[in-house]
Amino acid sequence: MGPRFTDSLPHAVFGLSTGALVLYAALTDNPAEAQRSALALTLSMGPAEYLLYRFRSGSLAALRASGTTRAFRRGTARNLARCLTGYLAALLALALATTALWPHAPAPTGERAAGLLALGVVLWTGLLLQSFGAVLGSTAVCGAAALAQTLALLTRTGDPNTVALAVYGAAATVQVALVRGLLGRATAHR
Repeated sequence: MGPRFTDSLPHAVFGLSTGALVLYAALTDNPAEAQRSALALTLSMGPAEYLLYRFRSGSLAALRASGTTRAFRRGTARNLARCLTGYLAALLALALATTALWPHAPAPTGERAAGLLALGVVLWTGLLLQSFGAVLGSTAVCGAAALAQTLALLTRTGDPNTVALAVYGAAATVQVALVRGLLGRATAHR
């Protein structure tokens, strides 16, 4: 017998929410730009998984090497910054590569590129929280972001790129705070 439905539901909502956020990133007046965004995000999941593994390994090494709680928190924060920066660099490189390889495709605007990177932070930190068992926090943040963006699109509130950047930026900020709070505790890594 598998897990109870109620135990699996947050994972399903997380998947649906992040799927909606990626779908919204792919919605644009320019089909080539939409396809490039979706392709870059899809291809970035390989580096994302690698860097999730690197984060866990680096955090366990910091746990073994740290003599104090403060030293462990600093080591974990450095590890988080290094892995998240690595993921964003990979996502940006993929976005630039898809732009360069796409025939007659204009380069994305700064606002659109910033939105893509902010969404990358949301996705990567959401997966990180999930890997440490913090399913409800990541689900709540991603669900709220997907709902906010859905409502903005349905009511035609603001420019879609501006709304996306605001929604992704707010969600990214909250999730990074959740990651720092949860993963700065040594008990989360055992």
